[in-house]
Parts: sequence; structure tokens; C-alpha cells
Amino acid sequence: MNNQIMRYWRKLIYNSLRMLLVAIAILFTTSVYASGIEPRWLAIKTIDVNIAGLAPVFEGYKIVQLTDLHARSGVMDRQQLVKVARLATQQQPDLIVLTGDYITSGASKSEEILANAFSQLQAKDGVVAIMGNHDRSEDSAPLERAFWAGNVRLLNNAVYSIVGKSAIKTDIRTNLAQRPDLLNIAGVDDVWLRRADLSGTIAQLPKTGTNILLAHEPDFGDIAAAYDRFALQLSGHSHGGQIVLPFVPRVAPEWAKKYINGLYQLDNMQLYVSPGVGTTGPPKARFNCRPEISVIVLHHT
Repeated sequence: MNNQIMRYWRKLIYNSLRMLLVAIAILFTTSVYASGIEPRWLAIKTIDVNIAGLAPVFEGYKIVQLTDLHARSGVMDRQQLVKVARLATQQQPDLIVLTGDYITSGASKSEEILANAFSQLQAKDGVVAIMGNHDRSEDSAPLERAFWAGNVRLLNNAVYSIVGKSAIKTDIRTNLAQRPDLLNIAGVDDVWLRRADLSGTIAQLPKTGTNILLAHEPDFGDIAAAYDRFALQLSGHSHGGQIVLPFVPRVAPEWAKKYINGLYQLDNMQLYVSPGVGTTGPPKARFNCRPEISVIVLHHT
């Protein structure tokens, strides 16, 4: 009997140790994947958006959205930023929009590598950007210099209008008031830090054309939709939850609790929330939520 008991306990201990070693191996492998592999595994996702009243000239118009780069955080070093810029440009976009959080902190330390990446972005109608909460949480002058060096137009509660396939300055929009073939890109400054002036931005919109809003925080969409002036809002901020586990609610920051990832319909306005390309933390990792270069393709209906 004693031998049987000893064999039982030996087998139990052996099986328990084996399960423990398997669990440790799984956790280690998952950690390596989540911190070093998935954050670098960029997805290129195409999102088709049907817009009533869009001028036929804009059928198939391609907007590449990049958001939440978080330079120098996680894997987002110079090489990864260049890779993101290169892949974005390879999509042959008509327009590139940058929707905030270019840093987590340390804007001055990130200025040069961001300017280098921005300068490699190429689109027919240029590159426009708005600020996010991390960008506005400290002196944002280094980021503004990086935009200037990279030929990126910063929309601080401003509008950038496109006629047909050619970009034009909004300060001559009064000459275009009756043109139906306008695509108006409006950008608000950061919502969380109360720098957004939506009413002032709307006042700058031409009377005609299709209006698209860039706002870093997606839950601002409920406010924007109430104005009934925008066909589409493009946002980031949520990181898509960044760590996505089965049967567990996604964790997202303030102003991204309601709309976290994907395409939503808010009354007459659509909202696309990109999971972004960078990481922040802790943990500075992604799991089941790959970084995304979002390709928004417009269709007239």
C-alpha cells in the first residue's frame, strides 16, 4: 500500500511539474509574441465607405489613415517609423491623414525621427494631421517643426478643401462656394485637453461638398454627429484595446470607451476608429490586435 501511495504522489508531482513547465513555456512564448512580434506585424486594412452625395469625381478616392505612432515607445524606433511611412505610401493614396499621438512623451527627443518619417509620406493631395492628447500634454513645438520639415499640413481647428483631384488652400474657398465637387477635410485639435473648437471649424466649411472630420478621440463622434455636417469621422486613440483576450472586455482610455475599433454608424455620420500602429503601456505590447495602416476608400451613392 505504501508503494502504491508513493507512486501516486510521484506521478501527481511529475504531472503537476510538467503542466507548470508547459504553462511557463506558453506564457513566455505569448510574452515574446505580444511584445516583440505582433507590434511589428503591420496589417493593411481596406475599409469601403459609401457616402451619399459624394461627387462622382471622388469615386474610389483613397485616404490612408495613420494614427497613434507613439515614437520611441515599444518597438516604434526609427526603422519601424520608416517602415510604416513606406507601406503607407505604397498604397498610392490620394490623401494621407495623421490622427494624433505621435509621441507618448519627450517630443524634442522624437522630433528628428518623426520628421524623417513624415518626409517619406507621399500622396497626390498631400498629408494632413491633427494633434492627440499625448501631443498636447507637453510643449508641442517640436512636433510642429517635424510636421513643417515633413511637409505635413497641421489642422488646428481648420479645414483643408480638395477640388476633384487637386488640393487647394481654404483661404480662397469663397471662390468655390457653389462647387459641388469638393471634399472638405476638417480637423479639430485635441478633445481631451479641451482644445477642440468644433463650432469654429464648422464655420470654415464651404457650403457645398462632402465633409470629413479628423478627431483623435472617437467618442467625440456623438458630439460631431449631432451637428449633421459630416459624412465621416476618422479617429484613433483607442489602440483597438491593444490587448484583446477572449471573453474579456477591451480596455480603452477615456473618450474611447464607446467606440473602440472599426466602422460605426452614428445617425447620418459614419465613424471609423483605427487601432493605430504604435503601442503604449505598460504593457507596451499587442495581442490579437495587430497594428493597422487603414486604407479608407470612398464610394458615391
